[in-house]
Amino acid sequence: MAAETTETAEAAHGLRERKKLETRTALRGAAVRLYLEHGPAAVTVHDICEAAGVSPRTFFNYFDTKDDAVFDWDHRLTCQLVELLAARPREEPPLEALRQTLRTAIPALVADAGWHERRRLLSAYPELVPKLVHSNSNMAEALAEAVATRTGLPQEALYPRLVAGSALTALRASIRAWDPETSAEQLLAMLEEGFVSLAAGLPEPEPDGDEGTGTGTGGQRPPSASSRS
Repeated sequence: MAAETTETAEAAHGLRERKKLETRTALRGAAVRLYLEHGPAAVTVHDICEAAGVSPRTFFNYFDTKDDAVFDWDHRLTCQLVELLAARPREEPPLEALRQTLRTAIPALVADAGWHERRRLLSAYPELVPKLVHSNSNMAEALAEAVATRTGLPQEALYPRLVAGSALTALRASIRAWDPETSAEQLLAMLEEGFVSLAAGLPEPEPDGDEGTGTGTGGQRPPSASSRS
């Protein structure tokens, strides 16, 4: 009987969590869509709630402001990256663990329609970029804390911040250089190149006239980051 009660409680908890995730996703999707359609200044929390089919009280159970709903995607990605990093083998060097973490997360990132909508939104309304910078700062802090946990160093030490910041810089640079009309594999290749370059000390590539190949190394891809770790 006790086992049945536990299973029932776990099932109910799982259902509540799924409903919470569905509500959060609906609010985020509505916020981004309305921002795109009408511009950030013209959209209110009431508008977002009406589009998502929830009450303002429910909205404020999840978010403090309408912009928080728009940038909730970054919060979700941050949580995912921290969880993936924590699951990497403890003997893996931190930079390699972050490389593998990002490689795991990127395919789902690229497949997420919300991510593409947000890219369009930032392009259409560059005044939102400072809020993205703030979100990126939170992500860097969370990953630095995760690296500190892996290494036993204090979070405020230089090394955890340097590793986390370097990994996120490689990701951002790869995304900016990547053509979103191409495949996720192309983005992964650029990310791999970025980590290889970091591991090698950022050597200046030899110009070879093969611009746009994604290698930036004279057409010769150097050894993988894992072989250098």
